[in-house]
Amino acid sequence: MIQQIVYYSISETEMNKNTISEILEPSRINNAKKDITGCLLYHDKVFLQLLEGEKEAVSTLYKTIEKDERHSNVTLIIEESINKRMYPNWSMAFHEFEKNKSYIDKFAQSIDFFSKSVPKKTEAIDLFWRMAKQIVN
Repeated sequence: MIQQIVYYSISETEMNKNTISEILEPSRINNAKKDITGCLLYHDKVFLQLLEGEKEAVSTLYKTIEKDERHSNVTLIIEESINKRMYPNWSMAFHEFEKNKSYIDKFAQSIDFFSKSVPKKTEAIDLFWRMAKQIVN
């Protein structure tokens, strides 16, 4: 059984691409070792993340994330068990939003595409994409 969680948090400071790379690079390596996949979105100090993997591995990672001092208000939105990963090839997909309106509108359209292209949508996936759209609008 695969565990899928979605959480959000607030960055303590405005993050730049270098800072986010410093988070992503080791995360991708560690997540791959633990067979955890997912997606991380960041916009205006808000992180939104979907994680999926074995229950114990995901729970341990989430506890580590809660203790990370680079952000606060870590809030678990949903946790559910699923039979099959939705994003088996995403070691840690990431997207940072540009500030201009045109780019944000295009990304919102991409969110619609991603949310509709999942063949068997879970509640966690649905919430993740709906929250992603809220964050950018």
